[in-house]
Amino acid sequence: MIRITTLFMAVACLIFSSCSTDVQINNPALQAKVDGELFRTVSKKAMIYDDGTLVISGSEGDKAISFTISSTKMGTYKISQETLSKVSFQKDQTKFVAQQGESTGEVNIIEINNNEISGNFYFKNLKDSNGNSSNFNNGWFYRVPIEEGIIEEVVTQEINPCLLNASLTAKVNGFEMITDDHSAQLFGVDNASILIKASNIEDEIEIVFPSNVAPGEYSLSGSGDYSATYSKRKDKSSVLSGTLIINEHNTDSKCISGTFEFETRSGAQISEGLFDFGY
Repeated sequence: MIRITTLFMAVACLIFSSCSTDVQINNPALQAKVDGELFRTVSKKAMIYDDGTLVISGSEGDKAISFTISSTKMGTYKISQETLSKVSFQKDQTKFVAQQGESTGEVNIIEINNNEISGNFYFKNLKDSNGNSSNFNNGWFYRVPIEEGIIEEVVTQEINPCLLNASLTAKVNGFEMITDDHSAQLFGVDNASILIKASNIEDEIEIVFPSNVAPGEYSLSGSGDYSATYSKRKDKSSVLSGTLIINEHNTDSKCISGTFEFETRSGAQISEGLFDFGY
């Protein structure tokens, strides 16, 4: 393949900020303007996988960028055409990702030579979990080394249908709490316990009880075999006193349901609690 490195460098000077002092041709390099601020990666790589996809990524400190291209051929790849996917940028533990139908952007592969790849890119309107957006301009990569990647085998596990339909509701200080995120897990080897957890954007309830618990009524405390906590905006408080009633527990299907009420040490009143879980 005819080497066009000199041409690429000349084009880069014309396109990317007219060779301003904040854009440098390194060997190799991956950088962009992120919301007007220069982001120049220290580590960078391009991983090619058996399915033909190419993942280009780089990082510097607490910032990292990654995007997946559907092919390793020279040309243009776009989010809108789904030939460019999994675009993400992480900064200070906040992750911005491309949203189909909202985000736009493209990657242009200009040169592949001697197992190195060069090109340019831009991304618009990447979103974080709170709806904030981030934009990439004047992005480019130069002679980033290409390595072979291994697609990890995904091991699927049968999911308990009781967990798929898990629910937990309660009243907190008289106001209804409806949870939308649920989990249940066994922990411990001898005398194992079950931890059920349910939360929404502000509240979280955790309840712990023995894995061999039988239907009946039990006292809740701040620790021990039967315990619970309530968190408001991650401010967690344990139980001062309370009651847990197990209505049904099928150890074969691993389905359990019951009711609860308790008061926390911070004074929160949890009442009319109801759960139906799998683990």
